[in-house]
Amino acid sequence: MHVDAATARSARLRAQHLREPGLPDVPSAVGHLLAVQGQELRPTLWGLAGRLAPIARPGESEALADLDGGQFLRTHVLRPTWHLVRPDDARWLLELTAARVARTMASTEKQWGLADPSAAIDAVADEVTAGPRSRAELTATLVARGLVAADAPGITVTHVLMHAELRRVVVSGPTAEGYHTYAAFDARVPAGYGTLGSRFDRQAAVRELWRRYLPGRAYATVKDLGRWSGLTLTELRGGLADLLDAGEAVAVPGAGDLEGLTLVSTPAVHDAATTDRATARRDGAQRAAVSPSGPVVDLLCGYDELISSYGETRGVVTEPRASEPGRVGAFVHTVAVDGLLAARWRWPARPPAGGDLELQWQRVPEPAELDAVRDAATRLAVYLAGGVAG
Repeated sequence: MHVDAATARSARLRAQHLREPGLPDVPSAVGHLLAVQGQELRPTLWGLAGRLAPIARPGESEALADLDGGQFLRTHVLRPTWHLVRPDDARWLLELTAARVARTMASTEKQWGLADPSAAIDAVADEVTAGPRSRAELTATLVARGLVAADAPGITVTHVLMHAELRRVVVSGPTAEGYHTYAAFDARVPAGYGTLGSRFDRQAAVRELWRRYLPGRAYATVKDLGRWSGLTLTELRGGLADLLDAGEAVAVPGAGDLEGLTLVSTPAVHDAATTDRATARRDGAQRAAVSPSGPVVDLLCGYDELISSYGETRGVVTEPRASEPGRVGAFVHTVAVDGLLAARWRWPARPPAGGDLELQWQRVPEPAELDAVRDAATRLAVYLAGGVAG
């Protein structure tokens, strides 16, 4: 079966649990996606909550408590930005990708004239041995030891802390007095390399990356995973070949807008998509990932994994009728209507009363779509207030 954009989009929505959501809790959602881009923390947690079974959906305070408690962690991995990961996955993912992240950061560090942070990282390690510390506390320590100038730009401390994360010295700690903290990596992350065992094997890690990436992404190309992981295409092709030989992955040709591409999936995802295609043809209509009662609206973080998981095939969710590309001002986040990115929204300063949300549409919305957005905004208000966002 050839896979076109509509088939890929429908499969992705289901694989990411944006359709038929059924994951039990936010840590499970993080684990299902392996790593979740998370520099916009509150919108990211909201997006993860929407992937849970309605009865299991937490309020925002509960999702934040899971992060504080270490059920999942926040660190720099894969690319030079924060990601949420499960503790069992943190060590092997950093071992696999940290060196390439550090090389990516090098050009910015050269531009700013930033020095080798090793001495500063040692100071950070000493400090967190006694317990989690906020960025302000770590900055004060670095200044007091003469490792950072008191008037140094903020990027100087950012440079130190990012490298401390990449070197597995620190990772996210619990919130203290309203501030996020850094904790000793080994205090929050178990020994060993998760499913890889006690010893790190790079080839095995690349295979595991494919195994964990594909079930939550449905259909993707090698370049998609390359963009998401930061690894070379040569290394990824080698790992994929092993999975294809073992029957753990399938490669299928693209069609339509995906013509000429080879898409990779798991046998289970591909079998389900094939069944859906056959059912749609039998019924005489293409089956879409929409509700029979009207459009389905997802209020997504601008970096939601439906978007950031892909590079080469990211256009699968592009709204063809959109006339206003890119972001405008503070409208960072995105509104997906039936899986297509149709508008931008601003994270509210307070729970949106009456379903009101600040929007910038990229096309003219239908009345039913406006109603669906209001319903989604009402669920967001409930989530922010601490209730079940169902």
